[in-house]
Amino acid sequence: MKPDQAESLRRKMKQRQLIKPQLYEKKAKTLAVISGKGGVGKSNITLNMALALQEKGKNVLIIDLDIGMGNIDVLIGASSSRTIIDVMENRHVLAQSLSAGPKGIRYISGGTGLDVIYQADREKWAYFMNDLSAVLRDFDYVLFDMGAGLSKEQLPFILSAEDILAVTTPEPTAIMDAYSAIKYLVIADERLSISIAVNRARSKKNAMDTFARLSHAIHTFLGADVQFAGSIPDDPLVSQAVIDQVPFLINSPQAKASRSIRLLTDVLFQTEENKPREEKPAFIEKLSSFLMRRTLH
Repeated sequence: MKPDQAESLRRKMKQRQLIKPQLYEKKAKTLAVISGKGGVGKSNITLNMALALQEKGKNVLIIDLDIGMGNIDVLIGASSSRTIIDVMENRHVLAQSLSAGPKGIRYISGGTGLDVIYQADREKWAYFMNDLSAVLRDFDYVLFDMGAGLSKEQLPFILSAEDILAVTTPEPTAIMDAYSAIKYLVIADERLSISIAVNRARSKKNAMDTFARLSHAIHTFLGADVQFAGSIPDDPLVSQAVIDQVPFLINSPQAKASRSIRLLTDVLFQTEENKPREEKPAFIEKLSSFLMRRTLH
């Protein structure tokens, strides 16, 4: 082996060692919540699912990656002193940067400029990945509230999650945008576990018809299958909760939307706990693998 080749190999090995995070035995279940377009209620569903899990005694963390457009703070009527960008750029300790939400959920806001994360140098990535790995061991579930649509900056986080929930509404444009987003993901990895939630459904039939249209297109043109997670009715109490800046699960716990979000959460999480699942790489392992491939080229 030539000297320059040996030096290049040593440099790559050093980079791998720098980036590879410390792994812990406990693996939090991770879910990336996506949408093809904005305004379909993605963040509201993410927040209320987290609250439904907390009601069951689970420890839940929301990581808001809807950079620049994140509204978890707005939905609960609070403000965060630090964001995930602050953690990355200024090396604030992630565990100390989390904000407390209703019912004991924890969350961290996205801030502005996800490209800051994507373009960070290896040292910043190494710090962030080890910090994130340490935090994930303290939670049962981690929900990633992704930005509307997809971008190369978001893709590693979505593809690294154990499961993906795509939120749509019955509107034809929302269905088309959801299909486009899922197409982008399936092209990247056809083995993904993707479920569909239909928000603002006028009836159960309306929800099932919406899912049927979307799943048929995905199966026909992409050769992939998706699961129906559930639907949330077009409930005026949801709009009122947004105005009041109180999650609808708290504002109106017995509303149709609240009962529906609990059922959707059960379908996505509780029932899965009783089923044998194939062993999948931990979220942090997959994310660090994406990072290695990017930085070693």
